[in-house]
Amino acid sequence: MPDNPSLNSLDQMIVDLGGAGDAGKESKGPNNLLLEHLQAARRSLLGSMLGEYRSSLEDAKESAAYISDKTVQSDIKKRLQTLMRN
Repeated sequence: MPDNPSLNSLDQMIVDLGGAGDAGKESKGPNNLLLEHLQAARRSLLGSMLGEYRSSLEDAKESAAYISDKTVQSDIKKRLQTLMRN
């Protein structure tokens, strides 16, 4: 697949939040639900399912509200908002 900025951004968020970047592995820790939504968005993007992709991004944004570190929370929400505009 050619270089895809949205895919790269999703992958980086997954890594930044402690996810393996491997959709086959269950995430552990306080960001489980957020990581699941990001991985679903990644799969939907790869499958060209734009409706599901946007829905997963919305779900991820809602889940980001539970990140205890407010700086990280704000950063993730901004990154998700950028993806939603693309």
